[in-house]
Amino acid sequence: MRIDLILQPDSHIQAPKNVLAFQQPNAKKQRRISERAAKLAAMGVLPRREKLLQLRSAAAASGLSVKEHPVANNNPDRAFYDLWSAGTPETADPYYLEQTKKKLVKRPDRLNEKPSVLPAVEVIAPGGSYNPDFFSHQDLLREAHEVELKKQKAEEKLARQLNICFISLNKHTFKEQVEGLIEEEEIEPQEPEGDTEDTVMGPTATQEKKTEKQRKKEKAQRIKDLQRKVERQVIDKQQQLFQLRSISASVKKQEQRTEMRQAQRKVQQEAQKSMPRRLGRLKFQTPDLDVQLSDELASSLRSLKPEGSILKDRFKSLQKRNIIEPRERARFNRKYKLKYSEKRAFREIE
Repeated sequence: MRIDLILQPDSHIQAPKNVLAFQQPNAKKQRRISERAAKLAAMGVLPRREKLLQLRSAAAASGLSVKEHPVANNNPDRAFYDLWSAGTPETADPYYLEQTKKKLVKRPDRLNEKPSVLPAVEVIAPGGSYNPDFFSHQDLLREAHEVELKKQKAEEKLARQLNICFISLNKHTFKEQVEGLIEEEEIEPQEPEGDTEDTVMGPTATQEKKTEKQRKKEKAQRIKDLQRKVERQVIDKQQQLFQLRSISASVKKQEQRTEMRQAQRKVQQEAQKSMPRRLGRLKFQTPDLDVQLSDELASSLRSLKPEGSILKDRFKSLQKRNIIEPRERARFNRKYKLKYSEKRAFREIE
């Protein structure tokens, strides 16, 4: 029909394309990601998801157990715990540990170390038994005697120091008393002999301004000193090449001294492990030795008199092994004095 011929498009211009049909969201970003993944795959680097898939497939092929993730809380197939049951739930279940936060914390190794190498119960010397050997008993007496000698020497030293302080104080007071009694002669000031010329005291002369020639000369001198210093450093470095033998010998001696000090320090540290440390404001006081004289020894267990206290011995042992700090008995001080008053009933009895 004629209308069809009129409506038939006879333009040579192409129809516009449907851009929305070919557009993709984040096309450039996705293209960059794919290009980077292809580049990493060519280098042998795989994404984390692919690595996990490969590890799981390898573990399933070899028969190894794969780590299971805890079951989700909203999963209906998840097992549940009966809160009112008599038995205890399995604490090894990952979901139970995750929900109750009962994961064990790793204990530091330093907390497993003992504070002292001393044994918990120290065995007394053979001379301390109720029927000791003669020589063992004499050794124990000698040890107790040495302890008492040390205490006596310390007391004598303290007494000597106090006497010296007292004597010096008396001398000082005596000197002050004597100085108060002696009248010091008045010494008249003597005038210097000879003619004295009047000196004019005035402001100091101002420094003259340096000329250009003087400044250039000083600059040249500074440059020469700097060059001489650099040359001296170069000569010293060259001289050190001829002193390599002596330098190596000194380095060896220094290394030997360092090793010796390290060995001594290690020996001291090992010795300090068996010594009580300072844990508080008080020092550890070694208890007195429980020793009996020769005429105090009992002939049998029936006539033996017990000495010492087990409680005090354990308390001192804890202090010596650095478990508790040394302590002393607390002093009770009254803030107010006691007030005594007679009651009426007491007065009536009198």
